[in-house]
Amino acid sequence: MSHTTSAQDAEGVVVPENVGSAEDEAAPESATRVTTLELFFDLAFVFNFTQLARVLSRDMTLRGVVQVLLIFWLLWWMYGGYAWLTNHLPPHRRHHRVLLLLGMASFLVIGLATPNAFSGDGVAFGIGYLLIVTVHAALFAFGGPGAARNMLRIAPFHTVGALLIIGAGFLDGWIVYALWAAAVTLEIIAPMVTGVSGFELKPGHFVERHGLLMIIALGDSFLALGIGTNGGQAGFGVVTTAMLIFVIPACLWWVYFDEAEKARRAELALEREGPAQRSRLALTAFFYAHVPMLLGLILIAAAVKKTIVHPYDALALAPSVALACGVALYLAGIAWFHGILKIGPQRFHFTAALLAVAAIPVGHYGTAVAEVVLLGVLIGTALLSDHRWTKQMAHLYQ
Repeated sequence: MSHTTSAQDAEGVVVPENVGSAEDEAAPESATRVTTLELFFDLAFVFNFTQLARVLSRDMTLRGVVQVLLIFWLLWWMYGGYAWLTNHLPPHRRHHRVLLLLGMASFLVIGLATPNAFSGDGVAFGIGYLLIVTVHAALFAFGGPGAARNMLRIAPFHTVGALLIIGAGFLDGWIVYALWAAAVTLEIIAPMVTGVSGFELKPGHFVERHGLLMIIALGDSFLALGIGTNGGQAGFGVVTTAMLIFVIPACLWWVYFDEAEKARRAELALEREGPAQRSRLALTAFFYAHVPMLLGLILIAAAVKKTIVHPYDALALAPSVALACGVALYLAGIAWFHGILKIGPQRFHFTAALLAVAAIPVGHYGTAVAEVVLLGVLIGTALLSDHRWTKQMAHLYQ
């Protein structure tokens, strides 16, 4: 390992003095990279995001938001479980791959059931979720006695949660939401009760895996542009608006990746910690801090379908709020992520997140395209400010 040192700026951000030596800094345990099967798995998972955006686009009320939040948490929790699984046990053996493909099929079942999970397809959703958690536990059983013991502590929470969802599928009314909320609560308290210190985490693989997921999720927001046109003619107004809207996911991509510099810093941040603290740090940064980012992308995808249809008309309040709050959530999540790992400034993105809310009346009382332009300017300003800060820090600590 090289003797590269780090300095800490006034915001508490750790800035390597020799950024170019990040590869030398990485320990051999980071050498494991993401397999194509894991990327394939992520594509199946993000299909569920498309369905959640459809649910919200269809019902932009408090009920629709609650449904999306409950479904999202269960899906995101199990995705996190599979990310930790393949980090610990790469799918190189044939039986591992077969089981992982079965998990993908289960996510497909859940995705098909998602649009009506609270009105007729709850049993199908619950059975799909039960299969996902069963496959997850079975795969961890191949990871050695330590991994198996850790999974034995967590599996009961998953199983009971799945059974609660199946039970909710046979019922109607408020009890359905109560059972779903109970299932989500079980998943929230599981890491508090069992802990995550027993898992040996490989930082390089973990950072790359979540980066690839974010690319796919951002791509889903991009695809919403095509879905929103519903096969209509690509007139001047539609094409112009689509190009303007495209600026939003493009800038959000840049904010997250920053030409891979943030990824290198994130790996180093995890590498510097011991195994127990590394696992806790990874859970906070790559699970909890990614929640607002992914929810923001779902909101953006749902709003885009409404925005591109009549770009020069005023937006209804619900899609205007969804679009602005989606951008705000994403930027707040980025700021939180930076703060946890100390890999970049927070103030630019938090400021832009707060200002994004001010775009709501622009779209609601003005035009949809005006709100899009304002949000694009805010994201771009935060991005440029972050980029200038990064260059200044690099020169300062060289």
